Amino acid sequence: MTHGPLPAIAALAAALFFSSCPGALAQNRIEAPGWEGFALRGSEGKFDRCVLYNRSIEALSASPYEMLGITRGAAGQVGLLVFFTPGALKRGNVAVNLKVDGRPVAALSGAVISDFHVNVAGPIGANALAALRQASRIEATAENKTVRFEVADVDTVLDALDECVKANTH
Repeated sequence: MTHGPLPAIAALAAALFFSSCPGALAQNRIEAPGWEGFALRGSEGKFDRCVLYNRSIEALSASPYEMLGITRGAAGQVGLLVFFTPGALKRGNVAVNLKVDGRPVAALSGAVISDFHVNVAGPIGANALAALRQASRIEATAENKTVRFEVADVDTVLDALDECVKANTH
């Protein structure tokens, strides 16, 4: 059974995403229960941010759709990487509405960097962060498209990202 060009497109999109983060796959991997990611460096080798995804690195490389990344930048700000289904979005800046456990917690701004991937650079406000720490379900809506994630241990994820930033900025 064939699936048409989508698996090849997904692999290409993942390769393009990781190539935009030079050396991402070779950098320090980090983990939290049920989450994996790494510390990212810019083109000059300077630390940029840490990211944890709600799946394994291998799984996200195989299919970068309908997944969530939580980031913490060098200055400490928390952001999100939200991955929708292929072709769901148009490139450009977009409003992203964030719900946690069914409650609206933040209206954010993001940049659509592919037809399925939004980068919410942050910072995410204190009230939204407090809600995220307790989350069991996170929902993001952009361009009238919604993606939902069942999550656990987001408090641990945020703490792991904080430790990653501390370890990479000294």
